[in-house]
Amino acid sequence: MKQRFVVDVNVLFSALMSGKDLYINAFTSCQFLLPDFALSELQKYQLLILEKTKLSITDLQAFTLALFEQITVVPNMLISNQSYLQAFELCKDIDEKDLTYIALSIEFDLPFITKDNILVEGLKKKGFQNVKLLADFLNEIII
Repeated sequence: MKQRFVVDVNVLFSALMSGKDLYINAFTSCQFLLPDFALSELQKYQLLILEKTKLSITDLQAFTLALFEQITVVPNMLISNQSYLQAFELCKDIDEKDLTYIALSIEFDLPFITKDNILVEGLKKKGFQNVKLLADFLNEIII
C-alpha cells in the first residue's frame, strides 16, 4: 500500500506551474488527501497557473490528470469537530487558513506536506510533528 499524506494546495500550484517530472514521480509513489475546499482555490487561480506554467495546454491537462490520479478529495463532513478543535488550537496564532489541512491530517493521522516554512516551524514548536516541508518530502522520495 502506498504511503499517504495530506497535501497543501500550494504544493499543487508549484507542481502545475513547474511541470517537472519530479512531481509526477513523487505523486505516483504516494497517495494524497486534499480537503474539498482546495478545489475552489485551484479554480480561483487557474488563470495564474495557465499563465505561469511551463507546459503547453495539452501537456498541462495530461500532467494535471496524472497528479489527480493520486489525490483523494475529502469532503469536509468527514473531518470531526474534535479534529477541527485540535487544529484550531495549533493554527490560531500561526495561520488559520491552514486549519482544514491540519484537521484532515489529525483526523486520518497522516503527515501534512506544505511549502510554508513558518507554518511548519510554528506547528513543531507547539508539538505537532506530523508535518514536513515539500523540499524535505521530495528529497526523501528521490532517495
